[in-house]
Amino acid sequence: MPPFPDAPKPDADVIVIGAGPAGMAASVDLARAGRRVIVLDMQPGPGGQIYRGLEANLAEGAAAGALMTALGPAYAAGADLIRAFRGTESIDFRPGHTVWEVRRDGTVGWLQGTKAGYLRAAHVVLANGAMERPVPFPGWTLPGVMTAGAVQTLLKAGQMKPLGRVAIAGTGPLVFLLADQFRRLGVRPVMLARTDRLRDQIGALPRLRLPAVPSLAKGAGWLARLRLAGIPMARGVTGIEAVGATKVEALRLWRGRQLTEVACDLLVVHDGVVPSIDLAQGAGARIEWNQGLQAWQAATEEDGVMVPAPGASLVDGPCRILMSGDARQIGGAEAAMAHGRHVAAVLLAQGQSASRTRLRKSLLPRRFLEAAFPPGLSASLPTGNTTVCRCEEIDAAGLDGLIRAGAQDIDQIRGLSRCGMGPCQGRHCAVTLARMIAAQTGRAPVPFRARPPVRPLPLAALAALAGRDPRLTEIVSLDDKPVVGVDV
Repeated sequence: MPPFPDAPKPDADVIVIGAGPAGMAASVDLARAGRRVIVLDMQPGPGGQIYRGLEANLAEGAAAGALMTALGPAYAAGADLIRAFRGTESIDFRPGHTVWEVRRDGTVGWLQGTKAGYLRAAHVVLANGAMERPVPFPGWTLPGVMTAGAVQTLLKAGQMKPLGRVAIAGTGPLVFLLADQFRRLGVRPVMLARTDRLRDQIGALPRLRLPAVPSLAKGAGWLARLRLAGIPMARGVTGIEAVGATKVEALRLWRGRQLTEVACDLLVVHDGVVPSIDLAQGAGARIEWNQGLQAWQAATEEDGVMVPAPGASLVDGPCRILMSGDARQIGGAEAAMAHGRHVAAVLLAQGQSASRTRLRKSLLPRRFLEAAFPPGLSASLPTGNTTVCRCEEIDAAGLDGLIRAGAQDIDQIRGLSRCGMGPCQGRHCAVTLARMIAAQTGRAPVPFRARPPVRPLPLAALAALAGRDPRLTEIVSLDDKPVVGVDV
């Protein structure tokens, strides 16, 4: 930490943000090696999105038996890691904590209810996972349209299953897994609309490596069971629309010029996952556009140390933030655990060669999957009255008009339209707006400029912050605001 006499003392050796597979794996290894570890997570228990609710479902035993069977062995496989995490007494786990700021000197802003403050550590591990790729399409804001991740949250944490007619649209292994889980729960999807094509899988074959074969076999098993169950399936879908007056009533899907309409009460969509960059970007990371992934990623050094963006920063000194799991590179549960153990090995300065080898091996299946199931629903940009910014109810036509009028800086458009100023702070609309700008300018997509708080922070909590640093109470400059001078 900075060697100033008035600097707040560290609260731990390492603060881990996120109690998913990567965060838990890193915490266990660090704590067992004698490091003081604080783990912060928004959820009431450990597990992340993949193992969400597993601890509670296991505790219910036979009462949750049908759900555990439906969710499958990959979900139950997280039990050992959760037990190890809970059984390591030196881990200070703080559930229900939202992180609203991270600084590269090891300072972390937290919020729990109406209380907020700062914690500090010699190092911070960002293991805040991934989010589903935003997919704006006609009708996506209708009640009854949900993402696959949200539906799985209701299944795992709420033990809820859908009623009525369910349609699923999108790409990737998760749509097959979810459809198979529905089948096991007695819910027969009325349509599985896939955007992937056979030529995608054929083109991905050169990327297939031996470690990817089990994943391929697992996916083939899901598909085989769905076909045996007679689940209707459409492949090569090029566009979708949710239809309804006050809620979704039907799914329209196009395959080229061919239009099909399927009545449904619930439409589940999924177009893959992308790294969550909000905390890293707020911490001053250099954000880079990944063309193949069609998403942004935070730049890191080989062993996960975050690379700061050039320019001014609130704090000086070396970057104390390391990134792990899907927040750094999408790979799934096993890769996230390998990521977490590798970050722990880096911080402990031992066993790095072996952990790096395990990490590389665990990421090999992803190379095939990304090529076999490319983004589909988000491949084309929204037009007309399709909502782009859900929080502020801004449609594609309004944003396109601003861009054509000369507003070609994403922060400038935010100031003119309020796009990205809602509760999600641009997490869902930034990619789409940036791609709209890039389509007209030819430049790589640039994200909104990030400033804390990256999550909503009540004024009462802000007024009574604990652990403040008196050296950081002065505003040095606000000269980085974009120039607003567009003739609209």
